[in-house]
Amino acid sequence: MSCSMRGAERLLAHLAGKLGIKEGETTPDGRFTLSTAECLGSCGTAPVVMVNETYHENIDPQRIDSLLESLR
Repeated sequence: MSCSMRGAERLLAHLAGKLGIKEGETTPDGRFTLSTAECLGSCGTAPVVMVNETYHENIDPQRIDSLLESLR
């Protein structure tokens, strides 16, 4: 609920646009799969993105862009 209240749907759309895929899909190079979770249990730092085993908290579009750049 906290992630949703803090714009998770908007951030999901931003991330999908950046990756060029929809939820449930994987990028053609196989590096990224976009999935959602009901809850990652990090309400105090919502919205949260999990990459592999690492949480990235207080995410906004700029942080998503920076995160993607660091992973490419």
